[in-house]
Amino acid sequence: MDGYIERMQAKENQCLSLIQQADDVLAANNFQPSKEECVYLQRAANLRYEMAQMSVGEERLYQQRKLQELNQRIKKIVRAVNPELYKRMQENLTRQKEEKGAGNKDAKTIEKPAGGGSGKKSGSSGSGIPDETVESWFKDAPKHSFDDVSGMAQLKEQLRECIADSQLNRLKSYLKMEQLHSYFFIGPPGCGKTYIIEAFAHELMDQNYKYLSLVGSDILSRFVGEAEKIITRLFEEAEKNAPCIVFIDEVDGVCKNRSQPMLPEYAASLTTAFLTGYNRINSSDKPIIFIGATNYPNQVDNAMLDRVELVRVPFPDLEARTYSFEKHFQDMFTLEEGFAFQDMAAATDTYNYRDIKRLVSRIKNMVLKDVMQTYKDEEKAINALKTGEYRLTREMFRKGQDSCLPTPKEDIIRELDEWEEKFKRNIDEG
Repeated sequence: MDGYIERMQAKENQCLSLIQQADDVLAANNFQPSKEECVYLQRAANLRYEMAQMSVGEERLYQQRKLQELNQRIKKIVRAVNPELYKRMQENLTRQKEEKGAGNKDAKTIEKPAGGGSGKKSGSSGSGIPDETVESWFKDAPKHSFDDVSGMAQLKEQLRECIADSQLNRLKSYLKMEQLHSYFFIGPPGCGKTYIIEAFAHELMDQNYKYLSLVGSDILSRFVGEAEKIITRLFEEAEKNAPCIVFIDEVDGVCKNRSQPMLPEYAASLTTAFLTGYNRINSSDKPIIFIGATNYPNQVDNAMLDRVELVRVPFPDLEARTYSFEKHFQDMFTLEEGFAFQDMAAATDTYNYRDIKRLVSRIKNMVLKDVMQTYKDEEKAINALKTGEYRLTREMFRKGQDSCLPTPKEDIIRELDEWEEKFKRNIDEG
C-alpha cells in the first residue's frame, strides 16, 4: 500500500509540474496556443491516464475528470495549431466507434495501405523528419553477443532458431512463408530485456542486418502530429533497408490499447499510425525482424498483440546472477575462503539486474572506506586488493544487503502472470 501511495504521489507531482510548465509557455507566448505547450500537456495526460489505470473508486473518477480536462485543452491546441491533424484525429475516433459498434474493432485500422509493398524510399514520403534524426535511428552493432548473456538458455535457443531461419529467405519464399518475424519481449523492469535484445541484434548484424532502434518515450516527447510522422517514417526506413531489425523499447507508449476507457484521442491516433506502419512492413514481404519491449503488455493494443510472438523474459536465474557478480567483482576483489560468487547468487534470488548493480555499488563504497581505514595510504590499499591481502568477506556482503534492499516486485509479477494467463486463454478460446 505504501508503495502505491508513493508511486501515485510521484506521478501527481510530475503531472502538476508539467501542467505548470505548459502554463508558463502559454503565458510567454502571449496566451496563444503552441506545440511546446501541447507537448507538456500530452506528457501530463499520459501520467493522468496511468494514474487512472492504477486507481479505483473515487480516486479513479477523480483522475478521469482531470484527464478529461487535459484532453479538452489538448484538443483546442491541436485544432488551432494543426487543423488538418485535428480533423484526422476526429475521423479516426469516429471510425473506431463505428468499428466497435459493428463488432469489428480492428479491421479497418489494419487494412493494407494502397499499393502496399511497392515501397516508398527514404525521403519520398515528405515526412519532414530531418535526415540527421533518421540517421540517429540506425545503431552500430552492440558490443555484447549471446556469449555474454548468462542463463536464459531456452530463450537464446529460440532466438538462435530465428537467426538460422533468417538465412533461408529463398526457401521461405518458395514455401510462401511470411518474411516478417515479430516479437514482444515482456517482463518486469530490470530483468534484462534490452540486454538480450541487443545481443540478438549483434548476432543478426553479423548476418548483414541493419539495426534501427528507438525508445517510445522519445517519440512521445514530440507534438502528436510529429510523433505520427516519426512512426510512419520509421517503418518506411525499415522497408527500404531490409534485411533489418526494428526495435522499439517502451512500445506500450506508442501503441496504447484503444479499448481502455478515457484514452486520449492523440494517443489513439498514434496507435492507428503505428498499426498502419506495422502493416506496411508486413505486406512488403521483406526480411524484417520487429521487436517491441514492454513492462506493461496490458496497455498495448490488442490488434498488435495478435500479430506478434510473446517472449517472457524472466528474472536472472542462479547462473545469471553468479555471472553478474563475477563480472562486477572479478579481478578486483579476492573473496575470503569458503565464500564464492555462487553464494552471492544464492543469497539474491529475488534480485533483478538493477538490484544487483545497486548492491555492487554499495559494497564497493563500503570497501573503499574500510580499506582506506585499514591501510591509510591509497597505493597500499590498491596493492592489498590486488594481492588478496584484503579480502571481501561474507559478513561485508551481508551488511551491504541489509543496507540495500531489492525493489518490491510482487505486484508487477502478479499483474504479468494474470495478464499472460488471460492472454493465452483468449488464444485457446479463439
